[in-house]
This record gives sequence, C-alpha cells and structure tokens, in this order.
Amino acid sequence: MKLLRLPPQCGTRFALKTLPVFNNPAFCTGLQRQNSLPVCLHHSLPQSRLSQILVQPQPRLFTKVRVSSFFDQRCYRQTLTTAASSHRPTSEARIVLGAKMFHSSTDSGGEVQAGSSKLQAMEVATNIFAHAVSSVLPHQMIEKNLDYNAATCKLRIASREYLLQHNVHVVGFGKAVLGMARALEDSIGDHVVDGVLSIPVGSREALEKAGLRDMLLPPSSKIRVMEGAADNLPDEAAHQAAQEIARVVEAVGADDILVVLISGGGSALLPYPESPLTMEDTLTVTRLLARAGVTILDLNIVRKQLECLKGGGIAKLARPAKVVSLLLSDIIGDDLGFIASGPTVPDTSTPQNCLDLFRRFNVSASVPAPVMTYLQSKAGSSGGQPEDFSHVTNVLIGTNRIACEAACSKSSSFGFLPYVLTTELNGEAKSVGAMFAILAKYIAGVASDLCQVGSLKRKEVKMKGHVSNVDVNTSLLRERLLSEFGLKETSLRDIDRLVLQARQSESARGVCIVAGGETTVTVKGKGKGGRNQEMALAAGVELHSLFENCNTLGSNDQADCASSGENSNFLQISPGDLVFLSAGTDGQDGPTSAAGGLVDGDFIQRANQAGLDVEEYLANNDSFTMLTKLDGGSNLVVTGLTGTNVMDLQILVVQLRHS
Repeated sequence: MKLLRLPPQCGTRFALKTLPVFNNPAFCTGLQRQNSLPVCLHHSLPQSRLSQILVQPQPRLFTKVRVSSFFDQRCYRQTLTTAASSHRPTSEARIVLGAKMFHSSTDSGGEVQAGSSKLQAMEVATNIFAHAVSSVLPHQMIEKNLDYNAATCKLRIASREYLLQHNVHVVGFGKAVLGMARALEDSIGDHVVDGVLSIPVGSREALEKAGLRDMLLPPSSKIRVMEGAADNLPDEAAHQAAQEIARVVEAVGADDILVVLISGGGSALLPYPESPLTMEDTLTVTRLLARAGVTILDLNIVRKQLECLKGGGIAKLARPAKVVSLLLSDIIGDDLGFIASGPTVPDTSTPQNCLDLFRRFNVSASVPAPVMTYLQSKAGSSGGQPEDFSHVTNVLIGTNRIACEAACSKSSSFGFLPYVLTTELNGEAKSVGAMFAILAKYIAGVASDLCQVGSLKRKEVKMKGHVSNVDVNTSLLRERLLSEFGLKETSLRDIDRLVLQARQSESARGVCIVAGGETTVTVKGKGKGGRNQEMALAAGVELHSLFENCNTLGSNDQADCASSGENSNFLQISPGDLVFLSAGTDGQDGPTSAAGGLVDGDFIQRANQAGLDVEEYLANNDSFTMLTKLDGGSNLVVTGLTGTNVMDLQILVVQLRHS
C-alpha cells in the first residue's frame, strides 16, 4: 500500500489503492502533464470537498500509478456517489479520481484535450486503444442501434418497428451478452418478461472484480443467467443452458418478440445435439477436428449440421414470433452465418459438406458411428424448399471495423493522420509483428527529405542527440511489404500520400496505422503468453534495427549537423517516436492477465540492459513473462475484462514532428 500526501488544505493523509488495470507509466505522465492527479479519497470525505477536488487541478505528487477502469463511466459515477454518501469509516472504500482521463465518452470532462501535443507516442497509442474499445461496449452499441419511444411503446431497429406490450423474451449466448442484456433492459424497461443467457464460467465474478457493475443484471431482472463452457469447450452446464434457451424460444407466440443476443464464444455455449446424437458424440467430433487443424469456420459448418439450435435453428423454432437478433462479431469478414454458428441465419451448408470435410482431413474412420450414420442419412434425403426467414431481423451492432474507425477518430484528435490497413488481419503473430515494424521503418523512409519514395540512395536518420547511418531503403522495404507480407500496392500508395500530407501539414504530428483481426501462434515452447504480446515482442525486435547502430554525438558534432546546411535533409526521430500496440478488445490475451503489449524503438535496448534476451523469450512463447520482468510490466496492456469482444486491434504510431 502506497501513501501520498494531498495538498495542505486537505489536512490529512489518504491511502492509494493500486488497481489491476492499465499498468503503464505513460498514462500517469499524461495525467501529470495535464496537471491533474489521480488521487484516492477516504469515503467519508464531505461531498463538497469531493466536488471541489474533482473540478480543481491537483499538483504533481508522484510518478507512477495504475489508473482504475477507464471503460466504465457509469460505474465511476456510481462509486463516487456511494463513497460520498456513506458514513461508515472503512479503509476499503476509496475512489480513484482522474480515471476519466482514459475513458472515452461524449462527456469530455477529464479527457485529454483534443490534439494535445503534450502526450508522447506511447500515451497516444494507449489512449487510442481505450477509445476504440469504449466504442464497442454493450451500452454504446445497444443505444446506437435501438430507438425506443417510451410514450408510444414502439421500438425501432434497422428500419423495422415493433410494438412493445410486455411481450419481449430474451435469449443470449456468448462472452459479451451479459452486458448486452443489461443495456437492453435499461433501454426498454419492464417490457422484458423472461429470458435465459448462456455465458462463460466465471463471467459475473470477473465483471464484478473489474468494477463493471453496469454490465451485470440487477436482482429484479427477469432474465436468468447460466454459466458453462469451461475452457471454451461445450459441456453439460452449457447443454443445460441451451435446453433452457430452447424452452423459452419454443414458448413464444405470434404476438411476442424474441430478442436474440449473440457474441463471440456463442457456439460453445449453445450445444444441443440433434436426436439421436449425444453430447459425447458432438464433443468427440469437435476434439477430433480441432486436433486435425480444422479452422473454426469449418468446425462451425459441422456444428450447424449436428445441432438443432444452430444454422438457423432458433429462428425456425421461434416461428411465427418476430425475431430480432443483435450480433457482436468476433470473426474476420463478419459473416452472420458463422457468428456462434448462425442460429438466426439460414444455413447454406449441407451434410455432404461435413462428410467431404472428414475425408479431406482423413478423420472419417475416427468419427463416431452415430454421427456418420446421421449425416449419411441426412445427405441422402432430398433437399426441401428454402426456409422462410421473413420474421427475422439480424442486426450487426458491433464489429472490429467500428472499433478501428473509432481509433482513427481518436488519433486525428491527437494530430495523427489515420489509416485503416485492414480489419481482416491474420497469420502468424510474430510475422505480423515484424511486418508492422517494417512498415514503421518504411514510413520513416518515405518521410525523409533526402530522397523520393523508392530511391535506392543511402540516407541518414537524425535522432535527438544521435545520428545513425542506416539503410532506410524504401524500395527494398516496399518490396518486402508487398511480396513477403502481402500488403496491397494500393495500401502503400495511400500510406505514401498520407505521409506526404503529414510532412506538408504544420498541424500534423505524424501518421497512425490501425488494423484489426485475429492472428495465431504456433506454440513450440512452454512459456506463458498470448498472440498480441508475442506480436508486440516481434515488432520490438524489428524496430530495434533502426536504432541499434546509433552513436551518441557530442555537442560540437550536433552543432556541426545543425550548421551544415543539411538540416532539412534529416528526419527528426527518436526511438520513442515509433510505437506499436497490439491488444484484444475483450481484455484477455491467452492465459494471461494482460490484453496485449506495446513497444517502442527503445524497447530492445532496455531489455538488453536488463539482461533479458527477447529472442529467447519469443522462441519459448514466453512473451508475458518477458514483458512482466521489464520495467515493472509497463509494456503490458492490462485492462481487465472489458465486457465486449470484436477481436484484436493493432495501432502503429509514427511521430514525424514534435511540438
């Protein structure tokens, strides 16, 4: 427990509670530079004093603090009100002020001023990520897509209008549906008459610990919550939840409205085998295909054929009731038929597709006999008429692209010109990390005044206090980006124009490249990590090559450079000007407590000075351990559970101009 002394007028000392959230000194640096200190206050402090401290800047008192959850403004306000009104003097009730610094909402109070030139590139990257995640939180998405008129009791969704008469039934399955259900109830009130949610084991406890109380259902809710699918695999608990969901769906009538909430992880949380198949049959097939290396998309094709609620099953079971499906996508391409195996979307796959898949992966002999018999019988039957889904409205309310666009908007407010590289990023995490670092070097090369884009001539990159003779060969880098990493020529031309615009603009600080998707890790070691942390480490290794040959110059040498008449030929850049962040929007990266990692051009040098061999940690897939050991874990992105999931985000910040 750390202690700090507040300004003299407070007249006492207060304990600072360190919370398990964004653990990065860059955040606090931003707070200090805004002259606004996050402090902890005893809950018995008078309301008037709390208000006074909230609106008055505080002096800078310390250099490092963990900031409380920046995602949840509602929780922040609720905690403040509770603490201020309580009269029980307990040391456990505390408030962390200044958390709004990294909370993105329509309320700009406490936010970093738009376009602020005081934030360093690492702070900019973390702020951008925070804003992007907040744009796809359940309340944001529900409020944006649902238009409810309480006076007329009419709900408008995707150009369709529904009359609410206490006739709304809710089912949901996935990692983010609990927050979605809370937002729905907050929007339409007591028109919800019953419902069932199937969520991962431990979700409620995790949200409670993260302080995200506005993503939990109140005790008065008519919606039951069931937890299952431990380790993201279908189990008996999830099967029981699926059975309860089926009962709710089957009971709805023609005048009822069934709202189906769907998010990533929904397939494992909705297992309901077709008769006469058993849970053991379907689990055996799932494990068999997973070991064979089948993609999740192919696996979902099989699930649709073997289970009765998937592949449009819920929509068919609910007929003739009106069905409104609200989907949060965690898959590349946002195909509604593959999100949780498409329970409200017509199925275009066939039993023969499954049999062909078994043969292609040479597993037919290992598939349980009841499964083969069922599929062969189903494949032999004649195809019927296409199902009528006119009673269904499917609305995609949250996607990775929405988060990427929010990231671009935030980067613009800091003076960085944004570009979305892709929302379908995939491949090996280490390779993708190297690609982003090479892209950073390419941007630095394009920005140099010594040569035109594509020139083969040698250039100097001048850093603050350093000059490094390095090859920033834009033609070679461009060729690698195109041939080795598969970037599009049109994308690089767009980036060229963006860099030119940034160099010509007096107000632009640099460029920000944003991407999203989901990569993979080929596990060869026994370490602890995640795809985002591994990607960040790999990017750090590649970034280091731009700075590793730097030689510190004396003042005379620097003066010579400044007076040489070639100042305009130097790109002013320091290791801290190149920053790469990769993190999961759900706050979880592998079996770790981190969402991801972030690095700059100086990362490897600091690791070397600390005696840490990054290459060795990468080879052992031990990214979390390495990031934890360096600088007290300050390069970990730690958010806690966010309550949403639209895959991962990558943010590359290249600062080309300093204020």
